[in-house]
Amino acid sequence: MRAAVRAVPDGAYGASVECDALPDRILTLPVRIEVRGDELWVDWTGAPPQVERGVNCTYSYTAAHSVYALECLLTPDVPSNAGCFRPLHVTAPEGSILSCRYPAAVNVRTMVGWYCAPAIFRALAPALPDRVQGFTGMPMGAGAYGHNPDGSTFNDHLFQGGGPGAGKDHDGQSALLFPTSAGNTPVELFETRTPLLVECKELIPDSGGAGRHRGGLGQRVRVRKLYDDGAMALIHLHPQGVRTEVPGFFGGKAGRKAAIALEEGDVTHGAEDLGGLAELRNTRQRLTIELGGGAGFGDPCQRPIEHVQRDLDDGLITSEGLAEYGCELHQGRVRRTLSSL
Repeated sequence: MRAAVRAVPDGAYGASVECDALPDRILTLPVRIEVRGDELWVDWTGAPPQVERGVNCTYSYTAAHSVYALECLLTPDVPSNAGCFRPLHVTAPEGSILSCRYPAAVNVRTMVGWYCAPAIFRALAPALPDRVQGFTGMPMGAGAYGHNPDGSTFNDHLFQGGGPGAGKDHDGQSALLFPTSAGNTPVELFETRTPLLVECKELIPDSGGAGRHRGGLGQRVRVRKLYDDGAMALIHLHPQGVRTEVPGFFGGKAGRKAAIALEEGDVTHGAEDLGGLAELRNTRQRLTIELGGGAGFGDPCQRPIEHVQRDLDDGLITSEGLAEYGCELHQGRVRRTLSSL
């Protein structure tokens, strides 16, 4: 780890990212990284003050996500051990949303803490352009609660991932979770433990940010009640990336934002209407969760035409999405537009 830090040019690097963890305002998380020899400091001075909602992070949580991001960048092939972290130092102002004072609420700290890695990647992009990964469409949890037809209680969790961002030499993968190490909840498992049906689980075309390398696609998951039994199922939602987007690196575009919709007939309620809680009362209602896509890396007009054609053939982008790459459809094949040449 010390050798990896020493290879980073000495200096100070800064960046910030925005997140929509709170319903009434956008939060900005600024980071300053200083490299001196074989030691590295991560400073979160300027983080917003702690809040009454449960999105606060303890210092240990912030420090863990900070050094995890650095290990991904600097020594991805070295198994984690105490020595890896000795050259890395993390500070965050006490009483801030990244180092809250007890007894602050921290239940959904992921909605802030998961943005530590994107901020660090953005800060170190000028020094490590071959290592950083574009912003990932954040995972989203949906906790399902209620009663089964026999009166027993169910309580389960449908956890799904968005599209990871692209890197210097690769497209982002689709529908995975980062920076958490959790996995997508299997639909079959969720359905065996709740009286709910997952009608669809599919990739969302054009959701990956355009770039020389494309961001991974987000996914769409649609849920409804299985029975009209008069009971209500509550879905507690933790939406992320509904109002904010983070651009890709070196000309790469941001992935598509996340979205939530509760539909019944011609009436649709979005994320702001639901306030984090959806009530499913009958089989005619549909709750649709759309997870964001990953950001692209590099100029989209430099993406090889055969890769754009492959994405179109595979349904990962649509004919409408070709314009992001400076392309158009001509006689069934993809070609560059004159304005992009």
